[in-house]
Amino acid sequence: MDFLASIWTWQVALVAFAVAFGLTRLGHRWTWLAGLSAGAGVLAGWWMVLGLPTASPRQLAERLPLLMAAMLVLALLLAPLARFLPRCTPALVFGSALVAGWWMAGAPRTVPDLLQAAPVLLGVAALVWALSHRAGPRSVPPAAAALLAGLVAANSPGAQMLLGAVVVAASLGAIGQGPKFPALQAVPVSAALAAVAVLPIIARAAPADWAAAAAPLAVLWLAPLLAARWRGRTAPALCAILVAAPFVAAAAILR
Repeated sequence: MDFLASIWTWQVALVAFAVAFGLTRLGHRWTWLAGLSAGAGVLAGWWMVLGLPTASPRQLAERLPLLMAAMLVLALLLAPLARFLPRCTPALVFGSALVAGWWMAGAPRTVPDLLQAAPVLLGVAALVWALSHRAGPRSVPPAAAALLAGLVAANSPGAQMLLGAVVVAASLGAIGQGPKFPALQAVPVSAALAAVAVLPIIARAAPADWAAAAAPLAVLWLAPLLAARWRGRTAPALCAILVAAPFVAAAAILR
């Protein structure tokens, strides 16, 4: 829990929040900008933590800032195509998810390397795809908080908890948007959630890491189903806590 008491943690989180919040405010005039605000906030926070390597990343965590930059650029470039050819949107989202998986798998360039990296590549791509279908301005913050709680419970090593805190802060900064992200604009923040979730799995694959990684997916997919049976303004938050709690508890027990 030392990272929560660190001044550096709060500074990084504040920057991520401020960038996302500022772009969300500007997005009232330019709607395409608002949809990317959470991803931009994540990129700003991760850049502060890890820098933006221009050479091939030597460590797993160093892949994350370039991943987020690539996802934002892809979303910007593909948005006009999705607007004029909406039927292509699912394919564009899937292609972007594959790019995220390819990068997190080490950017393999040869067929043998691709085959060896296939489990990570396809696993990350599937996770980004699944998260992007439920990612929204109000649904991402509880999912990101569940992931962070899982990482803390699993006592994840390195900067992983700090990277997760950045996603929480950036998603909170983007909460003032509409009820849902446009499909392509949900990919960057979904890739951020997926990358932080799979980073410990790629590094050590402990049982606690799997439990922590499942928490945000469960919150995005299961909590709305549970909340639909309840009434009241607090139902979504309470359902998110109820759904995330078993996975966080499992991460704490299995660490």
